[in-house]
Amino acid sequence: MEAILSALKQVDGVARSSDAGEVLESTGRLDAETLCAVAAVASGALAEIKGVLGAGALQRWYFVTEQHSYFVSERGPERVVAVGDAAKNPEPTSKTLQSV
Repeated sequence: MEAILSALKQVDGVARSSDAGEVLESTGRLDAETLCAVAAVASGALAEIKGVLGAGALQRWYFVTEQHSYFVSERGPERVVAVGDAAKNPEPTSKTLQSV
């Protein structure tokens, strides 16, 4: 987790969770329990949308508010979530999280 956090200068914290949202590992400044639980619930809804649209497998997604950016990298039975300050262009950070 430390390697991911240092690779992503735009984020304050990173966590790894099970598909069900259980925190397996975390580092940095974040509420890992809440973030991982919310990501698990949101991933289920996004998977349903994916099915309706006939899209491919869900690999990564992000959500930006006025205060924060939330990034999720789906990795089979696990996911990696990260949080940082609001970003005008979250795509590069999302791609980096997916690749590390």
